[in-house]
Amino acid sequence: MSTQIQNTWPEGVIARYLTVAGVALADPELVVEVTEFPAARCKGCGEDDASDRFVASYNSERRARAWAQTHAEKCRAMPRPAAA
Repeated sequence: MSTQIQNTWPEGVIARYLTVAGVALADPELVVEVTEFPAARCKGCGEDDASDRFVASYNSERRARAWAQTHAEKCRAMPRPAAA
């Protein structure tokens, strides 16, 4: 029987999409998060959906989720490691 660790999402996050790097490294923190605003931001490369927010203000949660899904499917970026 395998055990899965359930990570608590940060407050205000309504969806998370695991990036390609997150899958490859089995790192559940390499995600694109969608917040209640709604807005989306990648925790791997730092890219966000800011330009899309101004283009399509209608149905903004659906737009943020679509952007997050599309970005997560191709992002292979990893965050810079903290200095020891």
